[in-house]
Amino acid sequence: MTPKHSFVQSKFYSLIIVLVISSLLLAGCGLVPTAAPTPDLSASVPSPTPQVVLDTPAATVPAGPAATQVPVATATAVPPTAVVATAQVVLPTLTPLVVNPTLQPAVVNTLPGASIVFTPGTTAAVVLGTTQPGQVLTYTLDASQGQPLILIMDAPKNDVTLGVFEQNGNVLLNPANRWTNWQGILPATERYTIQVTGGATVENFNLTVKIAQVVNFASGTSSSTLNGTTVLGYLFDYALTCSGGQTMTASLNVPSTTAYLDIFGIVSGTLLADAARANNWTGVLPQTQQYVVEVVPINGMVINYSLTLSCTGTAVNNANTTSTVGSITIAPGSTAAVRHGTVAPGQVVTYTLQGNQYQPLVLNIGTVGSSKNDVYLGVLYPDGSTFVSPSKKYLNFQWRLPVTGMYTIQVFGGATTESYELTVKLPKIVYFAEGTSSITIKSATEQGFVVSYALYGNFGQTMNVSLNVSSDVAYLDVFGLESGGLLSYTDKASSWKGVLPQTEQIIVEVIPRGGQIVQYSVTISMH
Repeated sequence: MTPKHSFVQSKFYSLIIVLVISSLLLAGCGLVPTAAPTPDLSASVPSPTPQVVLDTPAATVPAGPAATQVPVATATAVPPTAVVATAQVVLPTLTPLVVNPTLQPAVVNTLPGASIVFTPGTTAAVVLGTTQPGQVLTYTLDASQGQPLILIMDAPKNDVTLGVFEQNGNVLLNPANRWTNWQGILPATERYTIQVTGGATVENFNLTVKIAQVVNFASGTSSSTLNGTTVLGYLFDYALTCSGGQTMTASLNVPSTTAYLDIFGIVSGTLLADAARANNWTGVLPQTQQYVVEVVPINGMVINYSLTLSCTGTAVNNANTTSTVGSITIAPGSTAAVRHGTVAPGQVVTYTLQGNQYQPLVLNIGTVGSSKNDVYLGVLYPDGSTFVSPSKKYLNFQWRLPVTGMYTIQVFGGATTESYELTVKLPKIVYFAEGTSSITIKSATEQGFVVSYALYGNFGQTMNVSLNVSSDVAYLDVFGLESGGLLSYTDKASSWKGVLPQTEQIIVEVIPRGGQIVQYSVTISMH
């Protein structure tokens, strides 16, 4: 489902040849085209956004099942046949050119906040551009409340990343997550900003932007037949809301040799992969959500089609039901809490947690008595908007809290009823006294839990950590909140020395063996 490039390149070079011949003819007639002004390369370039680290070095507390990140399959990117058949102009400005999905010459817009506009009859657009290292480019997009927005970024090194913001500045996709694809339901009818952040080197990128056409069944019915055309050879997206436990049927009236279906849930991910090249599908839905059905033409063909969609049957009682279990409170003297529970297929179990701005939050979840590990996390801001999207199906997450308030931690059920263990850590922030570069902390592992400390370190500094008890009693885990592991808890070490890879919050954890209550002191210094 990553955009392909062969067809784009063949049309790109064909057009280059035509442009060169045209220029020679004009020159022969004394009509030499005027050169475009040289862009200003001295504009300042913002620093790269820090990366969220999703593989937390420490195990759950007490030690529990190993947790691995489960990626969610993304939607199909716009076929390369739909990309504009014109040479790409590389403009090293803060906003590169916008290529609208049309076979006419590209409209070049270099103004900040350039607008992404869909050609009538399409549900997708392609943005081609170039980023300098760490450069931030922005685009705007007008869309309506309840519409699904799907973004797919394609760049050679896979390090050009995305952010999405509402008109009032509210974050829908935090650029710090460093995600290369995203899908979500838009909360309001307004103008959205899509942010593109460059990677480590100068890179060309191809951004596919899709907004599905929302389908509502007529009152008293459970199906609809939709007639359409793959304008310009673009795929066409439809979105409909169905309940968990219902049976969805999608039937396309053209041969799969000319067009096929791709079906996925906005939250749960793929139901029918585009690789199957199928034109019919029937299945039981995992949860209540918006489902996207894409009509994908083969080789960018323009095809007239008829698509019949239906959602029938009764919703399963526990599908996508939300159950609020209660508040998570960290006991005095501790920095962690563990919650156990059971979640049914499609069910969402929620907890509330009070957190302070800039405080690190570390989450781990895993199944108990099962190797499936198909329960996953979501986190909501205090205002109810999405902080950690469940569509990513993360089992581990760590980052600084952006605001002070009551957060909601969500546990999403998998394919079967599962028991789970959720570990929540709020490391204690510590500071060096003025004029000093070290600190010694004396404490105890309350309830036998891990104790976590957070402090700021600078790139290139040498950090020393020393625990005053034997590693047979307790040991250390040291990791950057953004950069990841520095000393692994699997080493079972009681001291560590190393050079910090970047400026960030560093987490130092004291882990008691076997859940013991251990009196300890830990000395941390940076030079």
